[in-house]
Amino acid sequence: MDINIFQHKDMLPSFIVNKLSSITIDYREKYRQIKYSSSAATPQLAAGVVLLLSYKQLSPGNSEYVFQLIKRSSKVSQAGDISCPGGMLHPLTDKIISNLLTTGLIPSLQKQISRATVHKDRETTNLIRLFLINAVREAWEEIGLNPFTVSFLGALPCYSLTLIARTIFPLVCLAPKPFEFKLSSEVEKILEIPVSAFFDSSRYAFLEIETPFNHSFPDNQFPCMILNDARGEQEILWGATFYIIMNFLRIISDDSLPVSSSSQKIKKILSNSYISGNSR
Repeated sequence: MDINIFQHKDMLPSFIVNKLSSITIDYREKYRQIKYSSSAATPQLAAGVVLLLSYKQLSPGNSEYVFQLIKRSSKVSQAGDISCPGGMLHPLTDKIISNLLTTGLIPSLQKQISRATVHKDRETTNLIRLFLINAVREAWEEIGLNPFTVSFLGALPCYSLTLIARTIFPLVCLAPKPFEFKLSSEVEKILEIPVSAFFDSSRYAFLEIETPFNHSFPDNQFPCMILNDARGEQEILWGATFYIIMNFLRIISDDSLPVSSSSQKIKKILSNSYISGNSR
């Protein structure tokens, strides 16, 4: 794949829509499993997230698409992790808003959903609409993303967390023009990562996880990516968000991501409050 497409403002959105509209996604099956687990001792929960793209000028003469990610604050669970904006599904609220959407509440968004789900069955389309509303609502609360200006490009397959009984439903969206971030107390900062950075094999490494609580990983080494924020401070992208982005890029690049040969290892110790958070 020619990664120069990420520098073409007008070409990439349609390219992504065409790629994502043709893939099979598992929203129907995963959501049924979540509903069946409601009476279990540890029910599975559902969360919608926005994999948010924006076209930015990175330096004079150099503009390209970036992923706009958040770093979770110490007031929430998984503090310090790099994540997509989004959060837990509120079934009643999100379903009401989703139903209103079909009546033309946001005509442009409804048109985008129809275009992106042209090859999807009705139940899957309804779930995409539901989790898109969920994800955009949460992104508005977390970072001030305006639901009336965001463009929907397509849905990605789900991802189920290992430590927490939660399944993530990722939706790819585009912020069509720069907006002013309004961060909630749940967000420490925003990271804007050029999409082309993921095609640089030297950025990849392995993360060794140590946990102070009673949970063991089948393998305590996870693939990760070394990032730098706007101030040059090092951040590590791993886990669910790393997987979601890599899966997205594999789909749109026809699996042409570089193979990492890095033997670099980074250690991370999860805090006692990693799962529960420090909120009071």
